Amino acid sequence: MGGLARLIHAIFGLAIELTGTTLGTFLHRCFEVLGVNAELGGKLATIAGVEISDGDVSNIINSVMSFERWMTDRFSATAVHRELPLLGIDDNGSVVSGTADLVLEIDGGIWIIDHKSDQVDEPELAFNSYRPQLECYATLLRSMGHNVLGMGINWIRRGEVNLTAHSYG
Repeated sequence: MGGLARLIHAIFGLAIELTGTTLGTFLHRCFEVLGVNAELGGKLATIAGVEISDGDVSNIINSVMSFERWMTDRFSATAVHRELPLLGIDDNGSVVSGTADLVLEIDGGIWIIDHKSDQVDEPELAFNSYRPQLECYATLLRSMGHNVLGMGINWIRRGEVNLTAHSYG
C-alpha cells in the first residue's frame, strides 16, 4: 500500500480571507469536525470564527466527505483517532510532542495520516520534507506498543493522498 491516490476532493478558489498558517488551521479544523459530523458544516463560520459563503461550505463538506469515503474504502479502520496528542522521548533522549491529525487502527496495526494545506506541484517530493515529522510520530506510537504499518499526507488543496509503508530501521 503506497504511492499517490487521486481523490478529486481538492479545495479550490475559496473566497475566505485567510492565508498561510491561519488557512491551514482552518482547513485542519474542517477535516477534524466535519469528518466526525458533516451536518456541522452549517456551523463552520461559528466553529472557526470565519466568514464563509454557502458555496465554500459546500465545497469543503464535499472535500471532507470524499476524503472520508476514500479512507473508509482504503483502510476499513476499526478505530479513527483525530488530533491525537503524542508525547514521548525519541531515540536521542529528547522529549517530543505533537499532534497526529489521524491515526487509523486497522487489522494488524495503524496508519498515520497528516493533513497539509500547502500548495505543492510535486506531492511525492514534498512528502519528503514532512517525512521526519511522520517518522517521529511513528517512533512515538511504536514506543507505545503500536505496529505502525504506514504513514501518509492528505494534500487538502490537491485532493491527493501520498501513502508509504513504514519501515523500521
